[in-house]
Amino acid sequence: MGLPLLDGMQTAQAAAAATPPVRAAFVFFPNGAIMPSWKPTGEGTDYQFSETLKPLEPFRSELNIFTGLAQDNGRAKGDGPGDHARCAASYLTGAHPVKTSGANIKVGVSVDQVAAQQIGKRTRLPSLEIGIERGRNAGQLRFRLQCPYSSNVAWKLPRHR
Repeated sequence: MGLPLLDGMQTAQAAAAATPPVRAAFVFFPNGAIMPSWKPTGEGTDYQFSETLKPLEPFRSELNIFTGLAQDNGRAKGDGPGDHARCAASYLTGAHPVKTSGANIKVGVSVDQVAAQQIGKRTRLPSLEIGIERGRNAGQLRFRLQCPYSSNVAWKLPRHR
């Protein structure tokens, strides 16, 4: 959540503009999170920041915090095991990943990349993806879910190549 630190990503044109560029951040926890530590209490503009979100309080007027969302396509839907890879792949795409033993890895373009096509026009880098573990973009996991499904939450193209 270090978006205020990304000022170096601005172009000179954006820096000179009257309004700064819009930013978007998506945070993914592959093994879940302790939700009471994250979820604010209350609704609308009168919500109270949780302990974890408290450092963002000075930016309240610039934030939208969404809670209570569910990604139905991250569920098995009769497709058998493979929840971790399925949830990662569907997190920002909304798509149910195709189980395959081949190269037809397909989920869809992720919402962060759709946003980057619009709001990224005013920054040096349209999007920045950061992870804490090395991604595996080749190979197969158990249950015929390919490694790219579990290693990527951002998808610029609907198919992996």
